[in-house]
Amino acid sequence: MDLYNDIKAFHEKFGLEYNGPPRRIPEELLKFRTKFMAEELGEYAFDGDQLNIDFLTDAIQDDIVPPVKLENALDALVDLVYVALGTAYLHGFDFNEAWRRVHHANMQKVRALREVDSKRGSIYDVIKPDSWQAPDLSDLVNVA
Repeated sequence: MDLYNDIKAFHEKFGLEYNGPPRRIPEELLKFRTKFMAEELGEYAFDGDQLNIDFLTDAIQDDIVPPVKLENALDALVDLVYVALGTAYLHGFDFNEAWRRVHHANMQKVRALREVDSKRGSIYDVIKPDSWQAPDLSDLVNVA
């Protein structure tokens, strides 16, 4: 399974391919992709319903997240990853190498043992120890 090549094939099929160096995407495309990702996140959080990002943010802050049907949750998560990978593709990013580096850095993190240890206030959080170093992705983007 090669998710990134699947994304490439999808974009090529619809004439949306980009095979150049890493780039900033045009503002109109950036807005479209951002709204698209927010829509998919809303579908995950709200059982398949499409919501605008302002409502989604307010609802999450107010803990108004209803139960999710598992099939809707799975579909929304796959769609969210599909759109995020498509956005990375349109930027021309080497996503596989970036993933490798970020994964390596994330494996150096530790589980929060107390809510106060987490900036998100949750024992489900994974946090950066004092020795943690962020991955260097600068060579992968070399934007002119």
